[in-house]
Amino acid sequence: MNRRIITIIIALAVVCGGAMAQQKQGKAVRPMPADYGMKKPTVVGTSKIRVKYAFQPKDIHDPESWIDCGQLLADKGLTLYTSYFVAQNDSALRAWLKANPNKSYYPNGLCLHGRESASWTEYQYGYFYVRDNALTEWAIMPSPETAHYRYTEPWPSMHWTLGSEKQTVCGYLCQKATCHWRGRDYVAWFTSAITLKSGPWKFGGLPGLIMKVYDTRHVYTWEAVGVENGTFPIYQPEERYYKKSTREKVWKMQSEWNRRFNELSGMLDFNFRPKTQRYPYEPLELE
Repeated sequence: MNRRIITIIIALAVVCGGAMAQQKQGKAVRPMPADYGMKKPTVVGTSKIRVKYAFQPKDIHDPESWIDCGQLLADKGLTLYTSYFVAQNDSALRAWLKANPNKSYYPNGLCLHGRESASWTEYQYGYFYVRDNALTEWAIMPSPETAHYRYTEPWPSMHWTLGSEKQTVCGYLCQKATCHWRGRDYVAWFTSAITLKSGPWKFGGLPGLIMKVYDTRHVYTWEAVGVENGTFPIYQPEERYYKKSTREKVWKMQSEWNRRFNELSGMLDFNFRPKTQRYPYEPLELE
């Protein structure tokens, strides 16, 4: 990452930092994607469908009340789940940088949508690729001072039980399925009208697309809000920015950042002493 990009990241932290104290769990100021500076993004597929999901919506009809809008893309056995909000912001930033090559800051007007748009969450700042029964997460960490990581694990790892109940989600008739996975009990609603055996985030493995999924305590929820036809490129992050790791190590780092952001980012109090306040955090994967 070159010096100019680091300067932009630091400038953004200053511009948006005032919102950070208002975020739940003390989450970090949102990072820039690790692959800024690429001359030309690598395209690894072209999707003819884009499924959008509301993540943690307070009001399913109001995107500003969501933590994120996710998107699922698919092409010839490859699927990608990532943040639509982040993707839109990336496009706007690249256009702004191209139009302003001599600037050394990032305009606040391009900040993301959503109710915690100034903060980082591991579910939003990651690329989740599935191919050949393997899932690879490319994880963007919240600090420009730290490395980003990638790991691969078998997919799907959920063992679903099909139910007979049905409901309509985003205009599609869906069937119920349940499972216990990594410490939580889940309910999913999938449609056989879309034959992708996938879903938001890491979820998948059902005989149709998962349109809605949540844990039974309703701590985490994804719900489809739109199915679009078109031509959508699937981009590949640049490997040199992501260190190889394991799910367990990345999960632990993400959990530590949520709980100990002040310490890990080197924040100081008004007396210039390290801030050691910790925050409550309940990860999606409990084991």
